[in-house]
Amino acid sequence: MRLFLAVDPGDGFRRQIAGTVETIRASTSGMRWVRDGKLHVTLSFLGEIDEARVPEICAIAGAVAKRHEPFSVLVQTAGVFPDWRRLRVVWFGLKDGGQLAQLVESLSEVRSVLGLPPDRPFRAHLTLGRSTGPLSAEQKQSLSKALAPFKGSYPFDVSRVVLMRSSLTPAGSEYSEIASFPLGGS
Repeated sequence: MRLFLAVDPGDGFRRQIAGTVETIRASTSGMRWVRDGKLHVTLSFLGEIDEARVPEICAIAGAVAKRHEPFSVLVQTAGVFPDWRRLRVVWFGLKDGGQLAQLVESLSEVRSVLGLPPDRPFRAHLTLGRSTGPLSAEQKQSLSKALAPFKGSYPFDVSRVVLMRSSLTPAGSEYSEIASFPLGGS
């Protein structure tokens, strides 16, 4: 099973940003856009894990989640990874009081128990889309113009961590929730 731990920003948040996301999506071709209902914050990508280890992951992730209080996050910026020359991902940047990074650090216990190497450094973001190949200068310019005026301040609450399964299909990744772990105070 291809698994990851994530935060689901919720349907209310998705409705709130729908117009902004659609404007960005309409700006260029050459991108595979994440469907609205699939927008999430990846906390730790675990990769291919034997299904027999899911109960162990759930036990650790549940214990970690209980140690963290619910908190709020703001979407405040939009950009690309790794840079405009080698554009691969379009994202919304997140701002909080450091709680997301603390949660990610605590969830490294899951990786450790599974014998996985440390995750890449965490960058708090929501992936909006991925390039399907190199973009032309015109495509990049159109996308840049769509992202430039973004001055959002869209909040959402983080009250749980979810264990998600990612299934690769010709149309892109399909996500399904395996388990949910409420944060301590929720």
